[in-house]
Amino acid sequence: MKEKKLRGNPRRYQNLPYVKKSHMVALGLGDLGYSLVSGTVATYIMAFGTMVVGLSGALMGIAIAIGTIIDAISDPIVGHLSDNSKNRIFGKRHLWILIGLIGLMATSVFIWYVPKGLSAIKTFIWFAVGLTVLRTFNTFYFTPVGAFSVEVSNDYNERTTIQAFRSIGYIIGMILPVVIMGTFQNKYAIRNELGEVIIKGQFFAQGYRDFALVAVAVCFVTGVFMYIMTFSDIKQVRARQKLEETVKQKSSLKKVLMDFLGVLKSGDMRSIIFGYAISMVSATLIISLGFHVFTFTFELATTQMYILMGGLLVMTIVGQPLWPMLSKKYDKKRSMLTGLIISLIGCVLLFVCWFLRDWINTLIESNIALIILLPPLMIAGLGTGVLYSMPLALIGDAVVKNSVDDKSEKTGTYAGMMTFAYKISQSLTQLVSGILLSTIGFVEGSHVQSYRTSSNLGLILCIGITAVIIVGIIIFATMKLDKGEITRLMKEHEENCLELAKKEQSSVGDEEN
Repeated sequence: MKEKKLRGNPRRYQNLPYVKKSHMVALGLGDLGYSLVSGTVATYIMAFGTMVVGLSGALMGIAIAIGTIIDAISDPIVGHLSDNSKNRIFGKRHLWILIGLIGLMATSVFIWYVPKGLSAIKTFIWFAVGLTVLRTFNTFYFTPVGAFSVEVSNDYNERTTIQAFRSIGYIIGMILPVVIMGTFQNKYAIRNELGEVIIKGQFFAQGYRDFALVAVAVCFVTGVFMYIMTFSDIKQVRARQKLEETVKQKSSLKKVLMDFLGVLKSGDMRSIIFGYAISMVSATLIISLGFHVFTFTFELATTQMYILMGGLLVMTIVGQPLWPMLSKKYDKKRSMLTGLIISLIGCVLLFVCWFLRDWINTLIESNIALIILLPPLMIAGLGTGVLYSMPLALIGDAVVKNSVDDKSEKTGTYAGMMTFAYKISQSLTQLVSGILLSTIGFVEGSHVQSYRTSSNLGLILCIGITAVIIVGIIIFATMKLDKGEITRLMKEHEENCLELAKKEQSSVGDEEN
């Protein structure tokens, strides 16, 4: 009797790259659309609430924090639920992704249409409820996508490449609102008879609303494309996971929640989770306070401000090929630390610019100020880009290492745990940012601030981003994930799966005979 060939794609059971580049691109485009929609809200909602709607910084910070905390709590829950979903058509992840995509697009538009004449409390409730619903749909979409992007590959280097594709898409989605929003806002700026801007466009609501509609249209196209392209991977992922079920144990939702502290007992998981959460505070500070700083501390024109922020984000993309290259040559830990050190250099240079702010502001009209401010932000952006690709790839390695002792399916749960910690830190950062705005005397809804308030805005930003990057470097330095060990464990796992597959095929052949 002839030995039957292994059913399905045999590369699934070998230590070889197998994910098509077109599917990597699709995952990147999916993140682009998601990031464009969610990033528009994250980047501008604080400025919109305080500068346009006129809600106090403290109330706006609380509203954002409520939505972010609930979002954080839902991450491990959705991760677990998707881990244990068994749908014949959608697999583990894709039904959750579909629900999240639809809800995300709908709520990201309505959040900008605050009814006129609402009291401060009702306006606060509008933002708190709207952001909570929006971020819940964010979780439904992003957490399953993150888990799927890890489990679709069993190759050490390929996992890093997939996350690099996703990171590029995600960062482009972040850049577009920064670069293009000015065009939408400038249409509504108030000018005098000479055409000079009296009140900048970012103080009016319609520019934000117009852009939100465009963002949703892009998200629909890219999201549907990603969904269709990756749908074909469901069957292959399910086939491999079916073989692994013989050695895996199901866990209940209660057990997942109770095991949270157990996950943190792993030193590597603590380094990844807390290092990522703390380092990303720098990005949250740039988002929540950056436009306030570049509007008032450095007194940039709208176009100059968007060029500056765009330069920062463009460099995060330019650096993406560097991190997989360093990871392949050395390991992910060295790649991570290199990126954070580069980012720290940019933060220190920006601090120097704050000390020279009065002189820099005299050069605004000649654009020399822009030339001075751009390099520090570009250097910081280059280094910070490592945070958009390496941590999730490191989670995949931690899953491999911990699976020696833990046989349950936790890819989605681990990814959810990482974003849980990040979002908790994000919510606290946004809350503190909002409170600080009120504390330093920021006048809501006004296009003019005092010199002291403007200076303090820049000081808070510079101290904050420098401090958290330093702490992030210290934490990631304690990580002990070894490339050689992870590669060996992955190879052993693939060999075991191959052996199980051969036995299964042999058993089927005996039954048929």
